Amino acid sequence: MERVIKRAVVAAALAIGVGAGSLVAAAPAMAQASAAWECPSGNVCVWTEPYGTGSRCNWSDADSDWRSGSISCSWSGSLPVRSIYNNGTSSSYAGVALYRSSGYNDFYWCVPQGILRNDENVFLRSHRWVASATGCP
Repeated sequence: MERVIKRAVVAAALAIGVGAGSLVAAAPAMAQASAAWECPSGNVCVWTEPYGTGSRCNWSDADSDWRSGSISCSWSGSLPVRSIYNNGTSSSYAGVALYRSSGYNDFYWCVPQGILRNDENVFLRSHRWVASATGCP
């Protein structure tokens, strides 16, 4: 009888240990997933890595020069943008136009509101909000 109780206790301990191990293993993945694509409401965000990870720069207004504008994106001169999220909320602006050069020159792409772009590999330098995502330059 004592052996049966010991076996039951060991089996229960193993089951709890395995279950706890599963929870511990799942927690980092969940935390990592919730941090990806984190972008303040009303902003356009760009990252150095795919899937909204790595270093992030974000703006709520237009910026004609990411390197020396009102908000400086320190890595934009040495690292390409790998992911983009337009988390804009204004009904006046349906998209954000992105440019390879300062002063809104060398148009690259227009990202509509609420859209994620991934696996980019482009050096960007300026952006502005536009009324129509289909009307981007």
